[in-house]
This record gives sequence, C-alpha cells and structure tokens, in this order.
Amino acid sequence: MTNKSKVKLYYSKNHRKSENMSKRDLIIEKSIEILSERSIASTSIQDITNACGISKGAFYLSFKSKEELLIAIVEYIIQEMTSKYQDLLNLQVDPKEKLTQYFMLSFHFFEKNSPFISSHIRELIKIVDENVSEKIHNHFRIADHMTLTILKEVYQSKIEETQYDLLICIRSMMKGYAEFIVMQKQKVDYYQLSKYFVNRIDLLVEANVPPLITKEMYEHNPRNVQRIEKKNIIDEIKNCKENYLDNSFLIDTFDMIIEELQKDSPRKAILLGMASNLTTTNHLKWLAVLLNQFTDEM
Repeated sequence: MTNKSKVKLYYSKNHRKSENMSKRDLIIEKSIEILSERSIASTSIQDITNACGISKGAFYLSFKSKEELLIAIVEYIIQEMTSKYQDLLNLQVDPKEKLTQYFMLSFHFFEKNSPFISSHIRELIKIVDENVSEKIHNHFRIADHMTLTILKEVYQSKIEETQYDLLICIRSMMKGYAEFIVMQKQKVDYYQLSKYFVNRIDLLVEANVPPLITKEMYEHNPRNVQRIEKKNIIDEIKNCKENYLDNSFLIDTFDMIIEELQKDSPRKAILLGMASNLTTTNHLKWLAVLLNQFTDEM
C-alpha cells in the first residue's frame, strides 16, 4: 500500500459515522448538512426532524431552540476536530507521514465545515457567549500544542529556537490556501497539497534563519498559556452525563473524575486512567484530550 493510500484509508476510517450515534448527535450532523445550504431563518424545526426521521418532541428533548442548536453545532465541530487530532497524534507512523496527515485532516475539516460557518457567521457572532468563546480558544491552544508536538517529532532539536516562527508560518499558509480553495472553488488533491506543505517546512527548517518569535513573545498573549480550569472540565462532564445515563461504566468514570478534581491535590495517575476510559467512546475523546491537557499542566 502506498503512502497516499494509507493516508486516504486513515481519513475514511476515522470519519465514518458511528452506527451508535446518539439522537442529539444525529440532529447536529443533519443540521450541519441542511444549514450548509440554507439560512437558519428558512429552515424550520420540521425540516430538521424530517431529515432525522424523528418527531418534534424528540428534537425539543435535546434542544430548546434553533439558537441553542447553533451553539451545540459549534461545540460539536470543536470537539470532533480535537478528537481527530488526538487520534492522529497516537498513530504509530513515520513522523513526516503524520505531519502530512495532520495537514490533510485540517483541510478536510475546513472543507466540511466552512459552508456552515461562512453561511451563519453573523448569527454565530450574536449568540456565542463567553463560555463557548472560551472553548474555541481552548481548541486553538490545544491545536497549537499538537502542531508543535508533531513538528518536534519530525525535526527534533533543529527547531528548538524557531518552533514558534514555524507555528505562525503554518497557520498563515493553511489559512491562505484554505480560503483560496473554498472561495475560488478549486479542486485540489489534499494529499499533494499536504506533501507540498511538508516540503516548504523542510526548507524553512534547513534555512537555519535566526528566530524572530521567541517563546517569551509567544507567551505574552495570555490566551496562548491559559490553563484549563478544573471547573470547566467538571461542567463539561456534567453536561455529558445526560447523554450516557444508560451506560454505568461511563457514569462511574464521570463520577470518579469529578470526585478527583474536587480534591485540593488531584492524583495525576487516577485522572489519566479515567481519561483512558473516555477514549473508548468516539464522542468523548475530546473530553479525554481536555483532561490530559489539564494533567500536563498540573
């Protein structure tokens, strides 16, 4: 099997919808599809429930309004992306292949979700509260951390001084190419584009130019070093519990995490063990990432 086919196989296997998708997640997935092509005003609750094959009553058991659904979609996109990045980090493949897959995954997610986000950006700006905004910033901080982790796997000590310059260059390149592809409706082979990115990064690393962005400059922005708070994780767990009341294993895991986090000195080993329990469920991997990030910062 070629490297290209390996990458495509990884992507398809890890983006297959779960047969055990909860009703809430089904509503979100179908809503993303519908709202990528239509405005929120022209989309009724009936349109969404018809697409899901459920009743209006079932919809309102999960969401009180379309506005609440929009916020849930934003959170869902963040959580899914975080989970997929973590899956990628855990892959046992050549580091450069992992970096290539990282770019592919990012472009596929942008392609999938940009129609929804661009169509409803005005509504989202109005309704996204401070709590959701904090989750978005946490996601980007974790994404930066994962990017640096993969870069260090590939280039090791070569980027000790220039890692933050590379991070900013990668952000800019991805944003520019993603916007060009979507806005210009260009068909691009994401594997070839991702390989191109890796080649460009190789050149930047080998150029051995003195760094411009230092660690101190990068950390000057408080959001780049903001710690994940215990309260945030506990709140997320309490929200998740409602969707898994019939799963005693997960309920016990949730309760043990909350109990441990409420201690003055939570035990890292216990939290890591509970995070491992969460990874057995695809839709909770993002929560495991948050918990792992918290333990890293302890």
